Amino acid sequence: MNLKIFFISFLVFVSCFLLDLYIISSIGVAFSVYVFLLFTAKLGKELPIKEFFVLIASFQWIIGAKIAYNIGKVHYKYYMYVDELEYMSFVVPGVILFYVGLKLIKLDLSITDLRELVAKKREKALSIANILLVLGLSSFIISRSVRIPQLGFLFYLTNLLIYIAITHFMLLYPKRKNAILLMALSFMFLISLMSGFFHDFIISAVFLVFFYFSPKATFFSKVLLITIGFSTLYVIQLVKGEYRAIIWESKGNVSVVSAFVDVLEKEFTPGNQVITTINSTDNTQEQNTINTRLNQGWIISKIMHNVPRNQDFLRGSTITEAIEAAILPRFLFPNKKGAKAALDNFRNITGIDIKQGTSMGLSTIGEFYANFGAQGAWISIFFYGLFLSVVIRFIITVLGSNSPLILLWLILFLFQVIKAETELMKVVNHLFKSIIFFFSLRFVFKFMNITLVPFLSRSIGNEDTVKADLVNE
Repeated sequence: MNLKIFFISFLVFVSCFLLDLYIISSIGVAFSVYVFLLFTAKLGKELPIKEFFVLIASFQWIIGAKIAYNIGKVHYKYYMYVDELEYMSFVVPGVILFYVGLKLIKLDLSITDLRELVAKKREKALSIANILLVLGLSSFIISRSVRIPQLGFLFYLTNLLIYIAITHFMLLYPKRKNAILLMALSFMFLISLMSGFFHDFIISAVFLVFFYFSPKATFFSKVLLITIGFSTLYVIQLVKGEYRAIIWESKGNVSVVSAFVDVLEKEFTPGNQVITTINSTDNTQEQNTINTRLNQGWIISKIMHNVPRNQDFLRGSTITEAIEAAILPRFLFPNKKGAKAALDNFRNITGIDIKQGTSMGLSTIGEFYANFGAQGAWISIFFYGLFLSVVIRFIITVLGSNSPLILLWLILFLFQVIKAETELMKVVNHLFKSIIFFFSLRFVFKFMNITLVPFLSRSIGNEDTVKADLVNE
């Protein structure tokens, strides 16, 4: 399979190069295709979390940027600030080095073992799933009824227990997985409709799909579902601007479902006045808007244009701030950097004066460039990939005691980390606090005589006995 994937990717490279693309751009597009095919091939057999990291990065940093270069400058702010050769010569090697760093440490991400162990410990798995679902739903209800800013992140993490419970149920009831997935996606989509933000819905849906496919699923069926997912994403990106304007202006006085359906009808109903009078310029503008949301490259290119021309290299200062913000407790260090510092860093590094509450991030590769320049960023992104791989290994071997069940918990640890536009401060902060949260949760469960990840609970020096017990079961 890997040989076929490599051959297809090579054909893509040759085709792009023959179309007079820069050779580095051709490599970037071909590599993105390679990662996509590898990601798809692994679905149902193992958890393709490393490929997912790189897939998001390559699509937002390479594919989106390439589309933007082909379209040209169509917006006064959201355009590529450096030429294609300069940009791709930096980003494409960076993405490849990121992938190499991730792959250096081998991880056991088999889902087949997970299914077998869930079947052996069905009653315990069901009990855990029910408890997690109750905790997650309770947190969800409380967080929307009582606003306590100091507990916001705790509620955020606890809410994610809902999706961990859902993945349990999908494995426990494989014959009902379609209904379970549909109910979960409907719930998640409704939440997104209420807020007007859909990014969390997209990430959550992908994590659930990781556990949807069986090992016997055909490559075509996986591509089909991914295509449906991309089509859904396209529609959401197309209408979400107008939808947000409606619900935010109504201030809760309109049905979110009705509002979304109305926007869809306005956009897609044949014979609608908006549709029949739309011209090619409007269509092009819609495509540009969608690609702007896909393309993280314009921000990276703005960093390359602004640093060191108007802003000196930061020489690791934002990385130090990220580590301090995650590790140091605020009650002991009240002056430590926080969300405002991230906003100030974005303004200084890009030269763009965004308002408070605007959702834009530097991306790790952009932040590394701002600190160390191109070559320093390559070294940094390589070690960043290695760091993420070490963290996942720590989660599996230490937090999960090598139990395959811990794979269901990766959404808790990696939910913010997976996003390609996220700056390092948010990444480190989420990782550190989610690990502390898991330790605390496991302690509480253990106090109640419940093992949170029960399938391979081991006593020191008793490993052989546990293995024998699993075989006998």
